[in-house]
Amino acid sequence: MLVPEIYASYPYDDKILEYYQGYFEAVYIALHPFYKGVTLGLRTLNFENWPEDDVLRKGCEPVSWKKVIELTEFEDISQIDIGLRTLFGALKKQLENKSYASEIKKLYSETGIIYPEASCGVISPFLSEAMLNCIQQLGYSKLWLVDEFSYHPAILHDLKELLTTQQTHNCNYTEDHQLLFATHWDSQCTFLCSSKKIIDQILEIHPFEGFFCTPNTKVYWGVHGI
Repeated sequence: MLVPEIYASYPYDDKILEYYQGYFEAVYIALHPFYKGVTLGLRTLNFENWPEDDVLRKGCEPVSWKKVIELTEFEDISQIDIGLRTLFGALKKQLENKSYASEIKKLYSETGIIYPEASCGVISPFLSEAMLNCIQQLGYSKLWLVDEFSYHPAILHDLKELLTTQQTHNCNYTEDHQLLFATHWDSQCTFLCSSKKIIDQILEIHPFEGFFCTPNTKVYWGVHGI
């Protein structure tokens, strides 16, 4: 097994900026959106016939966490994060909040708005095109893709090809090791890592909903505080 390089990996717990110290100046947490069917009748589907990502993108519209707060009893994104992690069994029992999880389920039953699925370590299908497009607009033409554990060697892909297929992996980084976007397995968000200047440029191209990590932001930020 290969040992993952910091610039091609993500932390499993604890402080995010501390993990990337010496490699990336800043980390932006891009929240994976909720979504609602527009031309796709999601209420008639189940796990066995759930559509592929491109079908979801074409037949649904993303819903921001800000909008979810407006439609529910949630007071902030941390409560939503705890609710999502509780739904997916990603928290220790003493950290779970069943009422937050129920609020997310209630949102779906009343509005048809679906929460972002367990990421399994990949970026939301509603963010992949925008993220890849931003990287291309910064002047990059290729991107390395690798699994979270580096079980297999990283593969260099042409960005034009990736924009067509919208293929991503757990960790996706540029040839100069100056930019990484990676998705923690138990999280409904993606870590966008680079210099503050480059991340600001990306957010000018596409205003991903989220926030910059502070020195105290941990992987399980909903529980520990941003």
